[in-house]
Amino acid sequence: MMSDMVLEFWYWWYGPGWLDITHRVGNRVVAVWHLFSVSILLQTLFSPWKRIITPPGKSMDAIMRALVDNTVSRVVGFFVRMFSLIAMLVMTTVASVVGFVIVVVWPLLPVATAYCIVRSLV
Repeated sequence: MMSDMVLEFWYWWYGPGWLDITHRVGNRVVAVWHLFSVSILLQTLFSPWKRIITPPGKSMDAIMRALVDNTVSRVVGFFVRMFSLIAMLVMTTVASVVGFVIVVVWPLLPVATAYCIVRSLV
């Protein structure tokens, strides 16, 4: 009975368990991508910040002021979105590296646990 349970555990750990953890790691990386709304950030990269737009007036002074205001708004929007994209790249890299380590270490955990238990008894 106990040996059946141990065999089932080993079968699950090195079969469906390992496959499941691989899928979860992939899902975390995709979740980071969606969390930052990358497609929206790329589509609106040069859009004004918070859609703040100054409509041009009739005089040349009002037109120039609107041009400067709108340019500043677009530059601010660009840098905020670019910073968000850089943060997304960092977070995706971290999630990928941590996930890779988890997938590589996964098959070693039962052996390491058994080794530590035996080592502590000896």
